[in-house]
Amino acid sequence: MPSTEGTYTYTDGKGRFFVLSNAPDPLPESKPLAQDSADLPMVYAAGDQSAVWRAGEAFVKAHGILWPNATREHVTLAFLKARSPLDFDFPEVIYHGEFDKRYYLIVSRVPGRTLSEEWPGMDEAMRQRYVWRVADICAKLAEWKGNAICGVDGQQLLEVYLSKGDSTDGLDPKQLRKNCLQISMDVSSLVFCHLDLGPGNVIVDPTKDSIGIIYWELAGYAPREWVKTKFNLSSGMDFPTGDASERSDWRRLVARRLAEIGFTDVIDGWLSFRSG
Repeated sequence: MPSTEGTYTYTDGKGRFFVLSNAPDPLPESKPLAQDSADLPMVYAAGDQSAVWRAGEAFVKAHGILWPNATREHVTLAFLKARSPLDFDFPEVIYHGEFDKRYYLIVSRVPGRTLSEEWPGMDEAMRQRYVWRVADICAKLAEWKGNAICGVDGQQLLEVYLSKGDSTDGLDPKQLRKNCLQISMDVSSLVFCHLDLGPGNVIVDPTKDSIGIIYWELAGYAPREWVKTKFNLSSGMDFPTGDASERSDWRRLVARRLAEIGFTDVIDGWLSFRSG
């Protein structure tokens, strides 16, 4: 079914279609979406702050705007598209908007399943292959250089690990540069990085040897040392299940491979910075 002017149409993967269009005025009667909806199942929620729903072959994302000056994810996805083709898949932007202090984004689904889902059924050779591929992607992204610690459009980098406190000014590029110097990072060469490459944001299909990367909200320019440091310290990039050692396997293995291909870290400097 083709899209028409003022609408966007995409498949649900089962022979039906979703249509995105401007709402009429006055608005029609509406009702809350059932949490167990088969047509729009919720796949993630964090209280009333953020949520993600699957809508056929797309995802609908909504979250409160806590950092109004941060680079928006659709901007970063457009940045990636302008540099295509790349050796990994990433979502296409279908729609974005901001209403009532909330940011809404609809993106295409990247084919495959999350690495978290596929990992238990992989043998060691396949696991190592994906560890190496993600490390290689980090290295490839790091070839893109920036002039400030910020998002791709010069707005704030949404990397709260490099700030102190909850002030929106804490993510100002000049303040982040000052913080990085305090952590003892080299700020003379700033590289593009994803900053949240946990197994839930890596989409794979071992039968097709494919890999995709989703959730680009945190991506931007940072010191090169920060790439490996983030893997060392961020439990948000752990597997969701298993004992403490098993949950951290992914980021430990990627950090080890990053070290093998020349990345260093400043974990001691960061710990001193955050405790000071």
